[in-house]
Amino acid sequence: MVNSAQERFLTKLRAYKPVSRVSGIRSAVYSTHNEVWLAVLYSGGTRQGKYWFGVDSANLDGWRQKSRVVLCFICGDENTVVFLPDDQFLRWYEGVTPNKKGQWMVNILPSDDKLVLHVAADRRFDVTEYVNRYDFVSRSIPLPMSRPILGGRSDSTPYREACDAIMGNLTISGDSLHERIVDMLAQIAQWSGYSPSRGYKVQPDSPYELDIVWLDRDLLEIAIEVQVGGNETEAKDRLTLANRFGARKVIIVSAPESINRLKSLFRYESTIKNWLEIWGIPRVYDMYVSGAQFHEWYRPFIKPQWSEEIAVIE
Repeated sequence: MVNSAQERFLTKLRAYKPVSRVSGIRSAVYSTHNEVWLAVLYSGGTRQGKYWFGVDSANLDGWRQKSRVVLCFICGDENTVVFLPDDQFLRWYEGVTPNKKGQWMVNILPSDDKLVLHVAADRRFDVTEYVNRYDFVSRSIPLPMSRPILGGRSDSTPYREACDAIMGNLTISGDSLHERIVDMLAQIAQWSGYSPSRGYKVQPDSPYELDIVWLDRDLLEIAIEVQVGGNETEAKDRLTLANRFGARKVIIVSAPESINRLKSLFRYESTIKNWLEIWGIPRVYDMYVSGAQFHEWYRPFIKPQWSEEIAVIE
């Protein structure tokens, strides 16, 4: 059964590659579609910060006959994942007899800001360089830019994690967080059947430009402001004007520190407050990643294509 840490890890991975469960396998094994299989294992850790895993030797041998395998050991949460290619893992466990259940025991322990894999009392390996190596999954994924926090759980928030993921996602364009959020919203609009327009003026002589709007047959449907810094009052004025000129829905995508200020600004704006929604950045990013994964498979699903034999897609 996949737990929440594994789901969050898969969400991070799907920012780079489409990933789906390998059918017919009870273990948590995923495929990046003809590139690599990922065996995802999780340990919540002991009070001493030790992480324990079991790798079924027979399963690993069977998987390797079908694809290259990368073992992904989630240590505590999705922010600390040890990626071990199958050939490296087997070199380290060469000559080690699996236990009665047919498993090799994997013990990963923090030590002086490092993570150390204990294979046996006389066989230990520093695996710090293997932490968060998403580039092992695909050559298209860049090397990590910084060392992870080891030896304990990260104090990062979903907001901070989402911002880091957005800035590191190669499918999103823009030099700033603001530009990248607007780019995600433009892509979501296209998936939803709308025409996105950035820097939109409701009238040519309007003093304001909206960050992005969604148009339906050139008619203004949804107006969106991205509030990650800047003046909240100006954002209110832009959306109030958009609502006055026909926007049926107005949205602010906001950083957490702006939400209370925005709510107080709109509380007594009776003409707009009932049409307003404030969206968190993590929710928008989740929507973008989920949409990208869905449409990756939806496009070939609806595309008519003649085949000499009956096509089976699993």
